[in-house]
Amino acid sequence: MRISRTSSTTTTTATRHPDPAVRLGAVEEISGSRFLEVLTVAVRDVDEGVRRAAITRLGGSGRADAVGAVASTATDPVARVRALAAYALGRLGGAEAIPALLRLLRDDDSQVRDRARDSLGTIGGPAAIDALLAELASATDSRARVQVAKALAKAGSQVTELARHEDPEVRAATLSGLATAADGSARWAGLVADLAGDPEADVRMRVAVVVRHLAPDDVTTVLERLAGDPDARVRETAARELSRR
Repeated sequence: MRISRTSSTTTTTATRHPDPAVRLGAVEEISGSRFLEVLTVAVRDVDEGVRRAAITRLGGSGRADAVGAVASTATDPVARVRALAAYALGRLGGAEAIPALLRLLRDDDSQVRDRARDSLGTIGGPAAIDALLAELASATDSRARVQVAKALAKAGSQVTELARHEDPEVRAATLSGLATAADGSARWAGLVADLAGDPEADVRMRVAVVVRHLAPDDVTTVLERLAGDPDARVRETAARELSRR
């Protein structure tokens, strides 16, 4: 059962209904002066779907005062709820979200940690960057280093160092992270040109994919260079990107 805006049962009353489907509909409908009050309760609902819907609504609200309610779900027993909380905190932003994200960065679930890293990269700032740098220094597997590198690049931190990292996957991830935060400027054109000559084909292939975002004035030059690459995959990727010009 779903409530509608024309229902005689008010949305606020429906959030206390014994049927979780009705509560879910109420969470999706709530607005106005009781928005935060109702959703702050809903993030602790016994039904996972209701909790997730409440977190999603709060995360998309753009309200600084919603951070506390979302942060309270960092200890939710369900990993995908915690992952959603990490994502929502990144959308809300602000220094108030950092403590909860630091906790989620130590979560047992890898997806939760990935979401926390990405959100820390989105928010940026000294505390977020320090935490990501500490994790990069202690990471023992390539996957973790890749995720941290993307987050740091997204925050615009340590980019030059990451682009020279010994792990080629980290170098490639740095390009991906930069591309997600690209502002259309040519700020990273020199770095892109350097990595177009990287010894690893996977890195050069990533350059071909992101060059239009990171070096908009040099797209044709870089792609034509990569179209003559010794690696067939790089050549094919460059040719495909050139055809989109």
